[in-house]
Amino acid sequence: MNMEYIISESQLKKILEQSNAPSMAIITKLFKMLNNEKKKHKTRAALIEVIKGYLPYLSIPEQYSLYLLELYLLNYRKDGDYSNLTKDNFVDPRKMKGKGTSNPKASQYTIAQLPFKGSNLEGYWSEDRNGKPYYKVVSYGWYPIYIYKDDKWYEATEKYSSSTSKQMGNADPVSWNDYLDNEVYTLTNDEMRMLEQGKSHEEIMQAKLKKLKNVESELSKRKKTSKTWGYGTPQVNIKFKVKSIDIEDDKAIVTVDIYDVLKREGGIEVPTTQNYLKGEIPNITPKIIEDNIKSKLKGELKDYIGTRFRYTGEDSPNTQVEFKFNHLKK
Repeated sequence: MNMEYIISESQLKKILEQSNAPSMAIITKLFKMLNNEKKKHKTRAALIEVIKGYLPYLSIPEQYSLYLLELYLLNYRKDGDYSNLTKDNFVDPRKMKGKGTSNPKASQYTIAQLPFKGSNLEGYWSEDRNGKPYYKVVSYGWYPIYIYKDDKWYEATEKYSSSTSKQMGNADPVSWNDYLDNEVYTLTNDEMRMLEQGKSHEEIMQAKLKKLKNVESELSKRKKTSKTWGYGTPQVNIKFKVKSIDIEDDKAIVTVDIYDVLKREGGIEVPTTQNYLKGEIPNITPKIIEDNIKSKLKGELKDYIGTRFRYTGEDSPNTQVEFKFNHLKK
């Protein structure tokens, strides 16, 4: 299969984070500087350190140093004349054969969708059934843990083993504080296959909502208990139950009934007449209770939420699941 992957203007702008000058002009400027440095620094390791030194002055994040080194070497002009280099004619390292690397360095490749081969970990380009290219990172030669398609990153929700989980950490293309602030969508193994087969993002997200609605009866069957574990709040047991799941356009609204909040001492639940809604349990507020339940349910519903999430903090605007709470304590 012979596929050409020419980097797009929008991707260049993301990589270079440059709003005041044309992206190709920045690349050309860097290449000219590297031509001079190449005379003094003969090895790849030395050149990459030179690139890292230049990047802060060009407003380019350090994560892209390896990508820019590969880009430079593939488009090297001995005479230093890069005047005819455009985004349409330069050679993109992403179409080249994958290079060997250690797993801890895999993210340097996945960030820019570069082919690579690690230890039971590999990244490469492929095509879906419709001929659309996508980049995938696979564990043990078969299990996709990351896919980049149509300018979106997808992450597997099923990790199978501690070694796969470690590989995902090594290859993670979008760290939690990533400067691009990229969204990462989360898919089950079956949904990853749907993506590779050519299903659209919208079709897969709608399928998630249908599956969530199908498990409504199971989720709402019985009461649940969530626990707080200190961090400035007393230890309490929170009694709640999922009341209903309603699908509204591209969102699922999960309504939760909260029955009571009871103190816990030495791991044992202690009956009390204190009402958390009236501020009678110190440092416990309705919001703290709601956030605790939300955190617990996010973990249980990770296959349906649709986006990577933190157990604490604000939800992504693209999350498919929202929560509503009814406080039933009188």
